[in-house]
Amino acid sequence: MRHIRLHGLALATLALWIGTVICTEPIAQVAGTEPERRVAANDLLFITIVGERDLQTEFRVSSAGTIQFPFLEEVSVGGLTPAELRARLRDLLMKDYFVDPQVIVTVKDYRSEFVRVVGQVNRPGPIPHTGEQKLDVYDIITMAGGVTPRARNSVEYTRNGVTRTLKLDDLKKETDPAKKIWVQPGDIIEVKESVL
Repeated sequence: MRHIRLHGLALATLALWIGTVICTEPIAQVAGTEPERRVAANDLLFITIVGERDLQTEFRVSSAGTIQFPFLEEVSVGGLTPAELRARLRDLLMKDYFVDPQVIVTVKDYRSEFVRVVGQVNRPGPIPHTGEQKLDVYDIITMAGGVTPRARNSVEYTRNGVTRTLKLDDLKKETDPAKKIWVQPGDIIEVKESVL
């Protein structure tokens, strides 16, 4: 009888250990999803404390990455995920103002970010791109209406002041994700004009 109890205790301990290992894995790895987007300047946040109806709920993030939050004055929020911000606000509010506050944080409107496309495309100008979706240089050219008949087989791609010259045909044919050039907000793409 004692052997059965010890065996049952060993199984329960093993199950508890396995559950702990599984639960401590980062959610993004377990679910195979992209990490949460981080709060940045000009984002519009919707923040509520459950049961506190009279508190302001919408907050625009300043260029310094802060918000003016009731009771707390200026709070640094830039670079945090909504979950991290929720935890930070909860901790700060628990210090002096609330007992176990339930804080809800959602991003109502992320800042607008763009890739600029100029030159021989049908719709030159800024193309919205937040960086959450993977888009390559050719995807952005397509979103700008494709190239005009006067386009040359040459594209200048600029990121952080560094310009590379690329072949339009190569960009169009590339199917290997490891070889594609993935754009980021702030990049500039110029489709060059052919010389007559």
